[in-house]
Amino acid sequence: MRDGFSVRGDWRHDVIVLTLAVDGLGTRDLAPLSHTLDRTERERAARFQFDADRNAYIAAHGLTRLFLGAWTGRSPGSLAFNAGPYGKPVLVRGGASFNLSHTRSMVAVAVSAQGEVGVDIEPLVPNRTVELDIADRWFSPQEVAQIGTELDEDAKRTRFMRIWNLKEAVIKATGRGLSQELTGFTVTPPTAETGPSMTTQEDWLRAGDWRLSQWDVDGHVLAAASLDGPPGTLRHLRVTADGLAALADGAPILV
Repeated sequence: MRDGFSVRGDWRHDVIVLTLAVDGLGTRDLAPLSHTLDRTERERAARFQFDADRNAYIAAHGLTRLFLGAWTGRSPGSLAFNAGPYGKPVLVRGGASFNLSHTRSMVAVAVSAQGEVGVDIEPLVPNRTVELDIADRWFSPQEVAQIGTELDEDAKRTRFMRIWNLKEAVIKATGRGLSQELTGFTVTPPTAETGPSMTTQEDWLRAGDWRLSQWDVDGHVLAAASLDGPPGTLRHLRVTADGLAALADGAPILV
C-alpha cells in the first residue's frame, strides 16, 4: 500500500476543504488513517475513553496527513508540525497551509497552497441548547441584530450557530483563536442570493484579502475562511468511508 493519495486537477488555484463522516466507521475503516499517525498521535488517540472521540481524532489527523502528503508530495507518515505564534499548527518545511476541525461525527480538513486558511464544523441542530445571551458578549452589535430578526427560538439558535461557525473559521485562519477580539468584525451568513461576508474596522483585518464559504453538510454547518489565499474558489469535497482505502492506496481525488 502506498502511503498517501494523489490529487489531480488545477487544485493549487483553489482552497480545498475535505469532509468525512465518522459515524459508523470501525477500526478496519480507519486503518488507512491510523497508518499515517506518528507515535505521539497514536498515544494520544489511545487515551480517549470513548470510541467516538478516538475515531474522530484518528479521522481528523489521519485525513490531514493523507491530504498534506498528496499536496506536498511527501510521505504522510513523515510529516512534522510546529506551533505558530498563537499555537496554530504549521507544516515543517512548508508547502501548504492547513486547518482541521471535527465533531464526534464529522471531520473537516482545509488546505491551501498560499496564505492562511481556517475551517470549522459544528452540529446544526435546531433544538440544540444555545445560550443566546452569550452573543451579547462575543458578537458584534450587527451580528446580535441579525439573530434578533429571526422570529422563533430555533431559528435564532440556527442563526447563532451559522455566525459562530463563520467567526471560528476567521479566527482560525488568523491563527489567533479566542485571543482575538470577536466583536471587532462582523460576519453575515449566506443567503439564496449572496455568499457569506465579513466587515471590520480593524486595519490589520481589512488589509487582508478575505474569502469565506459556508455549506450545510449532513446535519452540520461547515465554514472555511481564506486569508491572502490563491485566486480560485473555496471548494468542498466529501470523502466517503468506502473510498478511504482507495485514497490511501494512491487513488486520485479529482478536483
